[in-house]
Amino acid sequence: MKDNSKQLKKMATWTIAIFATVFALVMALFWMLSYPMSGGSVWKALGDALAAGWPIIVIAAVLCLVAYFGYKIYLDRKK
Repeated sequence: MKDNSKQLKKMATWTIAIFATVFALVMALFWMLSYPMSGGSVWKALGDALAAGWPIIVIAAVLCLVAYFGYKIYLDRKK
């Protein structure tokens, strides 16, 4: 049982790291694309990047959650 919780914590760390990487890449990409057209306003460019990239961010979050809880169910049944 202790080994399962250790593996689950490792999986949680990996899913958070993957989500953070996807979030950073999506925001950076869309920010670089929208900043020149925003008239030099950093906050407007950030809002535009978030507005353009939110579907990708939500999909990544859902996939990470499904992977985590799927792995948790797998570990529970593996007993």
